[in-house]
Amino acid sequence: MEEELKQQFDEMGVEPADPVLGRCAELAITYNIHDATEFVEQWMAFSLSHLHGEDPAIENLGDFERKVLQLRKDKAGSKPTTQRPKSYAPSDVQETSSLATYGVMEDDPMIDDYFSESAVDSSVLHTPKAKKDVGRTSNLKGGVLFSPASYTPQSAKRKAGLETPSNSVAGKPGDIVDTFGHPKLVAGSSWQSQMEHTVPVTQKLLHNDAPLTIANFGYMNDLLTDRCHNLRVRFNQTGPALVDKKLGQAGAAECIWYPQDRQVLQSAGGLHAVGMIHSEDDGPLDAYSAFMVVIDDDVEDEMDPTLTLNFSRVKSASIFPGQVVLAKGFIPRGKTFMVEEIHTERKLTPATPLQIDRELQFVVASGPFTDSTDLFYEPLHDLLKYIKDHRPDVLVLTGPFLDADHKMVGELAETFDTFFEKMIAGIMEAVGSHTAVLMVTSQKDAMALSVYPTPPPTLRRNYPNLYMLPDPSLVDLDGITLGVTSTYVVDHLLSHEFAVNAGERMHRAINHLFHQGSFYPLYPPADEDMAYDSQLALKYAQLKQLPNVLILPSDQRHFVRLVNDCLVINPGRVADKKGGTFARFLVAPSVPGKPANMFNSVACQVQRI
Repeated sequence: MEEELKQQFDEMGVEPADPVLGRCAELAITYNIHDATEFVEQWMAFSLSHLHGEDPAIENLGDFERKVLQLRKDKAGSKPTTQRPKSYAPSDVQETSSLATYGVMEDDPMIDDYFSESAVDSSVLHTPKAKKDVGRTSNLKGGVLFSPASYTPQSAKRKAGLETPSNSVAGKPGDIVDTFGHPKLVAGSSWQSQMEHTVPVTQKLLHNDAPLTIANFGYMNDLLTDRCHNLRVRFNQTGPALVDKKLGQAGAAECIWYPQDRQVLQSAGGLHAVGMIHSEDDGPLDAYSAFMVVIDDDVEDEMDPTLTLNFSRVKSASIFPGQVVLAKGFIPRGKTFMVEEIHTERKLTPATPLQIDRELQFVVASGPFTDSTDLFYEPLHDLLKYIKDHRPDVLVLTGPFLDADHKMVGELAETFDTFFEKMIAGIMEAVGSHTAVLMVTSQKDAMALSVYPTPPPTLRRNYPNLYMLPDPSLVDLDGITLGVTSTYVVDHLLSHEFAVNAGERMHRAINHLFHQGSFYPLYPPADEDMAYDSQLALKYAQLKQLPNVLILPSDQRHFVRLVNDCLVINPGRVADKKGGTFARFLVAPSVPGKPANMFNSVACQVQRI
């Protein structure tokens, strides 16, 4: 139990001492909490609301036990009976599964009715009529998002006959599992938009004053010489900034930009070298596979620009393939650089101060939006019910929406584009005209172009409050700068980096994006299936200025972090076997005469679907 607790605390950026972990494990066993995730979530909620985010200690664990665990136990003991799971048998239909939303019930008579239709027109929404004894209808106007009849009939009948898998879900729908912001701001919010207000959306990630679209880009012509040139441009942009931060402008003379004189290198006693990190096998880095390429435009190309890195003397480091670094050390012989220090930080351009005159409400959700065994999109339905009830100003959705690797995608009876258009129509009908909807598709989507950066797909129908954005995107929302990507760059960084005493891993992964000035600084990509276009990335994936809020979906557990005064959110996945989640956050107007800061101006919560 202690090891599981340690892992969960580590994911939250908390490193409790061993005696504290032992006490946590003791409390978990005493109060019958067998899931380490549940225990840590309860502690984080208590800490944020009562202790201003303090780490667990022997002293405050006593308060946690008394105010949370014991109270929970007392409430559980006061219940006269244990509530049994609801049955969905036809004889006792108090509440149906969310398949009823689509006119499909799990009992055989309804399934038979569903497949008794003589013909299915996949170009229109198909909503079989429910029997009169069904006690629940859709809560969404129109009754459906899009038709499950877009399956081939044989496939749909097989899937409808399957039992719902019994997954172990920690917590229940509506539970708050992560919180950020001043307690008064969090507690005082109704999490509902107070007035209808059109939020202007302006894209800021531009090349030649235009965003990335299908109409203005070409790909599959990324030549090797172009890739080398683009890497050199990245090096020239980041390298001098690292030197300026650490050594100042005068310190550039002390740096090796290229090993021009082998004898000088061999006899040097202490040097700073600027270069780009690479792996010998193009895979994850370790202490023995990393080397550095140092570049100078004034030196002939036939000279060997590589230095093998030896980390036996380094005390702290965090590097990954494609990263531009400033290394301090010496060269005892040959081409081996004995690393003593690795510097990766540069002076960042801070985000534009928040400039809003009224409170804005946001909801952020990341795909996948349906379970891995079907295409009924029940988690998406639950999310849209929340949106309809709370009417936020902005809804941000990131793909994949129709994952090309989904086991059912090959059995669709219509094109991927048609299926996606139906999904969009259902979402926009449920959301209404009040909420601005920002959709960022993924290169994993079946209907998207498989290239990074990824342009948004073209829709046949236009919606005035729908904004289809490329991956990645940087947008201005009425004075709030929002960065968003659907690529799991945090996972890629963590899987390929070499780190020694480098601090909390999520914090450093986010910092890598900021200090490298890129939404995707790895090269080559960590995902072998990722079609990375270096020319497009140089134009449409740079992160030259920090946003106010950055959305980073990930396979990692949901998180909310404040990094360099930028609120970074991983909302988790809407469809997840352990229970889907989404994030909601609000931005309050600044108090006149007081400087704005994120902790006092922004509140964020991650909530279970």
